[in-house]
Amino acid sequence: GIFDKLTALTDLTLFSNQLTSLPSGIFDNLTALKFLSLDRIQLSSLPSGIFNKLTSLTNLSLHQNQLSSLPGNIFDNLTNLTSLNLGRNQLTVLPQNIFNNLTALTNLILFNNVLSSLPENIFDNLTALTFLNLGGNALSSLPETIFDNLTNVTFLPLDRNNLSLLPETIFDKMTALTG
Repeated sequence: GIFDKLTALTDLTLFSNQLTSLPSGIFDNLTALKFLSLDRIQLSSLPSGIFNKLTSLTNLSLHQNQLSSLPGNIFDNLTNLTSLNLGRNQLTVLPQNIFNNLTALTNLILFNNVLSSLPENIFDNLTALTFLNLGGNALSSLPETIFDNLTNVTFLPLDRNNLSLLPETIFDKMTALTG
């Protein structure tokens, strides 16, 4: 593929293009990649396994695309990822285990999607998380224990949702929360 010989590449930005789709295996030889920006390139879907070989990746941004869903195992091999930006897409639902292997993640941006609900255990393994942005979605309720393992989160925007009532103890274990 186009990037096959760039095995030492650590940063790749494809910002503001009209790619609409990416072929399977396009990033397979970029095993040294740490930063990947696929912002504003009109992506409507991602092939399952597209990030599987990017085990060194620490920062992945898919900001402002047309993504409405994601394969459930799309991030499984990204165990070094510290920042994931999925903001400004059209995500309506997130698979239950999509973030399970992202135990190093500190930043998760999900703002300005159309998420109407979240699986109860979706954030359970994200114990290193310090920033979680859920603003600008269509969330009408949240499970009572959804934030229980997020004891390091300091910032949690929930603005511009359809929340009318939150469980009384939803934030009880978020002792680091400041804003």
